Amino acid sequence: MDKKFRVNNNVFNYEGSPLFTRENASNRILYNTFTTAQTNTTIWTPAAGKSIYLTAVQASSLSALTITLNRAGNAPFLSIVLTSSFAAFGESFSSPVKFLANEVITLTTSAAGTIYITLLGYEI
Repeated sequence: MDKKFRVNNNVFNYEGSPLFTRENASNRILYNTFTTAQTNTTIWTPAAGKSIYLTAVQASSLSALTITLNRAGNAPFLSIVLTSSFAAFGESFSSPVKFLANEVITLTTSAAGTIYITLLGYEI
């Protein structure tokens, strides 16, 4: 009988989907802070030939605004609407958001204001 092992798997016990695994735990954590309005500002560029697998996003702002995360061609894939001062948002995806090889993540904001954004994921 052959034995196979997989490294770097996390096991989660979630009521809606008990005991699912996530390969390649988030080994990249990117922190960004902006104080002016942003338009398609690159916030994650993968290594050459690699793809980004986004597993979680956290964002907060000192003022109300909208943060839009974009993929290639400035196509939005996630909009975060922070409706009040000191609002915060966090999302952990049960399945990673997969990007194409060499595809970057950019950020656009609807207004100027201090924002903090953190992206978690890995590259393959």
